[in-house]
Amino acid sequence: MTTPVQQKIRDKKRTPRQIVDMIKPGDWVNIGSVGGDSTVLAYEVAQRLGPGTGDLNDIEFWNYAMFYPHPEFQEVDPNQEYHCFHEYFFFPWSRRARDRYNVTSWAQWGWTMGMWWHHYRFANRMKDKRGIDWWFNAATAPDGLGFFNWSYGVNNCNIFRQTARNLVVEARDDYPWAEGGRFNTINIDDVEYWVEVDTERWQWPQVNEKGIQPAPEEKKIAEYVLSIMQDRDVIQLGIGSLPSACVTAMADAGLKDLGVHTEMLNFGLLNLIESGQVTNRYKSLDRGRSVWSFAFPVDKKWYYDSIHRNQNLAAYDIDYTNNFHVLTRIDNMIAIDNCLAVDLLGQQSTGFYDKRPISSSGGYFQFVSFCAQSKGGRGVASMRSRSKHGTSRIVPFLPAGSSVDVPAQLSNYVCTEYGIVNLRGLNGYERAASLISIAHPDEREWLEKEAYENNLLPPKFPVNFEVKEGETRKYPSYEDRRDYKTPSNSMLWGYDWDDDMQSGK
Repeated sequence: MTTPVQQKIRDKKRTPRQIVDMIKPGDWVNIGSVGGDSTVLAYEVAQRLGPGTGDLNDIEFWNYAMFYPHPEFQEVDPNQEYHCFHEYFFFPWSRRARDRYNVTSWAQWGWTMGMWWHHYRFANRMKDKRGIDWWFNAATAPDGLGFFNWSYGVNNCNIFRQTARNLVVEARDDYPWAEGGRFNTINIDDVEYWVEVDTERWQWPQVNEKGIQPAPEEKKIAEYVLSIMQDRDVIQLGIGSLPSACVTAMADAGLKDLGVHTEMLNFGLLNLIESGQVTNRYKSLDRGRSVWSFAFPVDKKWYYDSIHRNQNLAAYDIDYTNNFHVLTRIDNMIAIDNCLAVDLLGQQSTGFYDKRPISSSGGYFQFVSFCAQSKGGRGVASMRSRSKHGTSRIVPFLPAGSSVDVPAQLSNYVCTEYGIVNLRGLNGYERAASLISIAHPDEREWLEKEAYENNLLPPKFPVNFEVKEGETRKYPSYEDRRDYKTPSNSMLWGYDWDDDMQSGK
């Protein structure tokens, strides 16, 4: 006998073509949360773009970090005559499309607050008044109770569901059931339609992450990051080979009882979890569980086996993993993220640099700035001293047409292959001198000249203002500050750090 839930599931199933036939010229379409990227429906819409009767035109795509490549948009409508693509976090294929065709809009944003900031215009209590006409998102197939699981793409779904008139789930049999957390599922009652994805045809790009070898410079950066780490640290890692190098260093150092609180669950973190070095035993929040928000299944079987029904993991929406107030409450948190450039004021850029979109802020601002405000917290901006084009990543001033993703006053650690410096609390002379000390040796003379000419270093005062943590200029070591937490709002209640330290808290 068919149950009422089973009947609803049957009634709401459609083919991709049936869905696309419902889309009208002028509609606005969201093609998925990162990790929950649309595949088949995005492709089918692209095939319908054109000027003729029955074609789709004036279609606007609103997208927030499309990892799954969709070359068909450039193939079908390269100059965007019939569609406009708004992308808020560029991956390499997005940058190539932008550079080649001079199309694709970009705007600065970041997870959590930034997502709500951009979706303010779309959200409405009344479904028929919401700004996004169609939202396509990948998930698992529905279970016996009618629940789809957002799997790899939990992150933005709680926001997106409040902004779209019509939700179509792309059900995939290669997606694991990600344990929550919160907001990791949605019921058939809240879904307009769903389609079944042929996962053999629509496979995720596969990458041998286990075979990635960090460059010598990245290994050196990892050594410096390790110098400010200890057992029981709680880790957040960004994307790329540099974070992987940091994980290798942690493993080689034998760090124990680590915790995980991250937006992206990647190869390195899964490796640490499976090695037993991550226990989450001493976390001040979510004790016993590794918290994450999205993942890219670039090694399909390994990611599936690692995540499916794993009670040691907790998938949360981005409003939790990247929440300012949550991050400040996680003791001994360390965020290690890639940076494009830092200027001698301490301003950091990650998204839009020298008049060109590179990616976007994403979670960089929240993790680098607010992890540093937890008890014993650190936010590390890591980068090679030079870009792949041979230009210095430490510059006198950010060039015109660059976004400031972390303001100078919220900068914490900056690390290159030549050292690691803590900018927190440094004056202007100290910042400039310390950053120059970790720049590429061939760039230091130029940077010093620029610093003197722009009054970032004093003309005649004979003191070396370079600061080494725990060694020079009355600056404490990290160990001295591991029990320190930024007083922040607690000052309103008469918080006294001296009393706190004496009581052993």
